Amino acid sequence: MAEGNIVRDPNVELYALRSRVAELERRLGEYPCRVDLPVSERPGADETAEDRARLAERAIDGFFDQPLVMMIIADLVEGRCLRINQKVCDVLGLTEKEILESSFLDRVHPDDIPRTIREMGRLSAGERTTNFQNRHLGADGKYHVFKWVAVGDEDHELCYAMAVEVTDGETLPEGPE
Repeated sequence: MAEGNIVRDPNVELYALRSRVAELERRLGEYPCRVDLPVSERPGADETAEDRARLAERAIDGFFDQPLVMMIIADLVEGRCLRINQKVCDVLGLTEKEILESSFLDRVHPDDIPRTIREMGRLSAGERTTNFQNRHLGADGKYHVFKWVAVGDEDHELCYAMAVEVTDGETLPEGPE
């Protein structure tokens, strides 16, 4: 055996682990945040459900508004965006109001509309979208190629989607659609 390696007895290791667990369990009893405490006596019990809901909403808003990718919640029935993050506005050069008040199909390249409608149908049927690409018209009059990942909600009416612009690096599928 190589010098410096120590042969350990499994029984000694097991005994040491059991002793450590027993010590941790004993010390756990010293802390006031035990599960068997009434809810009113647990740490953070003075927070109301409303406080926790506000914190959760703030966390969701903070995550949604990060400029890493375009994030969209869309109504698949109406074909409208219900919520977007600032990245969508930045990429398309449109205001939030302009985007939310129009059908997103109005900005899809005419050649991509049939594929986009089929993809919306897949989402409505409960399938996920990965690597779907289509072109959207920006305020500058140019089309921007987006690569999408999306999932529909359990009622098959909403879609939660993220996209990145790949205008310079990707090509769209060829062939009749």
